[in-house]
Amino acid sequence: MMNQIIKDIAMNLTNEVIDFTRETIAIPSITGNEGSVIERIKLEMEKIGYDKVWIDDMGNLFGQLGSGERLLAIDGHVDTVEVGNLENWNHDPFKGKFENGVIYGRGACDQKGGLASAIYSGKILKEIGVPGDITLVVVASIQEEIYEGLNWQYIIKEDRIKPEAVVLTEPSSLNIAIGHRGRVDIKIRTTGISSHGAAPELGDNAIYKIVPIVLDIQGMDSILPVDDIFGKANISVTDIRSTSPSINATADSSIIHVDRRLNQGDSLESIISEMEGLDSVKTAEAKVFVPEHEYKSKNGFVYPIKAYYPTWCMEESHPLVQTAIKAYQTQFEKEPILYHWRFSTNGAATKGIFNIPTIGFGPGYEKYAHTPDDQVPVEHLVKAMEFYTSFVKNWGNFKGYGSIS
Repeated sequence: MMNQIIKDIAMNLTNEVIDFTRETIAIPSITGNEGSVIERIKLEMEKIGYDKVWIDDMGNLFGQLGSGERLLAIDGHVDTVEVGNLENWNHDPFKGKFENGVIYGRGACDQKGGLASAIYSGKILKEIGVPGDITLVVVASIQEEIYEGLNWQYIIKEDRIKPEAVVLTEPSSLNIAIGHRGRVDIKIRTTGISSHGAAPELGDNAIYKIVPIVLDIQGMDSILPVDDIFGKANISVTDIRSTSPSINATADSSIIHVDRRLNQGDSLESIISEMEGLDSVKTAEAKVFVPEHEYKSKNGFVYPIKAYYPTWCMEESHPLVQTAIKAYQTQFEKEPILYHWRFSTNGAATKGIFNIPTIGFGPGYEKYAHTPDDQVPVEHLVKAMEFYTSFVKNWGNFKGYGSIS
């Protein structure tokens, strides 16, 4: 049976996927410094025998298998967050230590392990065959940890690659993710007039104006609405700064950064209105805005992104979700768990902006993402290889997708 063939090949590739995962972990790839790990992954794709391998002008890597009319993408980002305090780590974050069936290191869980499994599922597909009407592209994307979805905005708008469906390899505890809770970054700025610290009454201290806003936001978090999928929305002030002519002068401006986690009913417009409606914001005549960031590619191309990452959900009845369920049932002979990520992913662009049907499935437990215990079980890597392969084969059996909205 095909599921047993896939299982046997994946098991035989265990040592290769372990070695590859460890090698990529050993190459630091903090957001903005992904070039070296991209080159290493490119070599692996070429060694495996992908039909076509290339890097776009932004720096995203693509490995293509098959030449059918229907384009399917499996995406995993290569960038990681910073290491933080090394004293909190029990293992060197860049050694990829393998111990008792677990690989440790920065990015093991989020998400070099998932990407390694996706790339090696391509090796399985090389052996058993890609469905004739499918072109599979495995994408090693960059810049996700800070600007999730920026990569796919570039891929779709500039590379003009728009798949009919996307599978994300973020950690999901080997469950099928059918949505994520979005987020928006908000800046709130107050302005004042500086004066000498010896005569503060002559000025208008912008810090004093921002403090009531901070307190209002603190109180707001407990009363934000709850929905049946993502639970309670969240809001928090994560940074505060001020400017003045000197340390001995009152502040002439102050700005806070607000992290707002979104539920299904939230939109960019509704969140801005919510902030502008605070009495403290009105009293201070503060400015509320969503920052725009710019990514500069290696060839100097500048690409803008607004710091808004929408919530998205897939219906369980959607053919993409049903295909994932069938692939899981076929391969593992049990029922999958469907759930929604509480963190934001590249699905903010693929599904949230472009409405491309998107699901997620990845090795590792999300509780280890961004922590000094970053890790991925080898058993998960093998099962993820199996799932991606089974999914591609099952997706090839699905016909008539073009009529689905």
